[in-house]
Amino acid sequence: MKIAVVEDDINMRKSLSLALKSEGYEVVEFRNAIDALKKLDNSVDLIISDITMPRMDGIDFVKELNGKYEVILITGNATLNRAIEALRLGVKDFLTKPFEIEDLITAIERNRKVVTKTNGKKVSVKPSFIAEDEKTKEVLEIAKKVAPTTASVMLLGESGVGKEEFAKFIHENSGRSGKFIAINMSAIPENLIESELFGFEKGAFTDASSSKPGLFELAEGGTLFLDEIGEMPFNLQAKLLRVLQEKEIYRLGSTKAKKIDVRIISATNQNIDELIKNNKFREDLYYRLATIPIKIPPLRERKKDIIPIAEDILTKTIKEYNLEEKILSEEAKETLLNYEFRGNIRELINIIERAAILSGKVITKENLFLL
Repeated sequence: MKIAVVEDDINMRKSLSLALKSEGYEVVEFRNAIDALKKLDNSVDLIISDITMPRMDGIDFVKELNGKYEVILITGNATLNRAIEALRLGVKDFLTKPFEIEDLITAIERNRKVVTKTNGKKVSVKPSFIAEDEKTKEVLEIAKKVAPTTASVMLLGESGVGKEEFAKFIHENSGRSGKFIAINMSAIPENLIESELFGFEKGAFTDASSSKPGLFELAEGGTLFLDEIGEMPFNLQAKLLRVLQEKEIYRLGSTKAKKIDVRIISATNQNIDELIKNNKFREDLYYRLATIPIKIPPLRERKKDIIPIAEDILTKTIKEYNLEEKILSEEAKETLLNYEFRGNIRELINIIERAAILSGKVITKENLFLL
């Protein structure tokens, strides 16, 4: 098994490399993510990367890899929240410093077994929209009331709580005939967000060989979901504010306004008040977007949702990977109910998928690999 170690700290990099080589792994080292992206090839089976690195951090590195490689991230407590964000990018494991080399070896071997048992197949299992807990039902009641209106909604909550699923629920109960279209502000390079949202005319810029409608046009008569709105570049916020006020857009390279009928739902896991205070988010735009702010509680506060969601994920994982029927043991259920779920539903998906692939007919507490 060939492992790439991406770490800017030379002492840490060499220590990891020596330890892994002593365990029989083939190791290639990179001092930063930029070098790794230039030289990585198909012979690499797994990447171990730090999060905090100069020039390009571990999260942006994972984005650039675009799912081509399995990744284990190394994080300190200061970057733990960023590591949790990496769950939505497909990262299945992260280790918090300081860690024992045995913990890293266990994570590597766990990864190897998953890849072997699934023949390298990667499936993104999406759980059904489940609301068994009273706290979730309370949020749904608010969503049902606001759905038929034209009011702008801002969904607030930690990363991975299911904000997009709540946005879809609002759209599906709105009576609007158009499409539900989602865009994640943190997943698109800053220089492309404007053209993605507003579209462009032929010749608007060097590569614009033909005209293209933007997401506002594609969502006509429907709903546009702006996820991670706190990541929207400040210079674009004024343009979005104008769209909300005037109900019209201009494609890049065009002087002709186009009227639109689009419901806007936005979402963020950031503290918007802090962003406004630090002049990173416009206060007037916030009030336009958050006519109805809805706070979605984290999974750990929705205890009655945990097992139904876990069982739904398990059923779908079994189907996707053509596995034998499996059930969660009572001890495993109890462990899930008492787990903190810093990564919320995304973390639960990772835990159940991995357990389903590596377990026997009964998923035990040990199969969950929770510390």
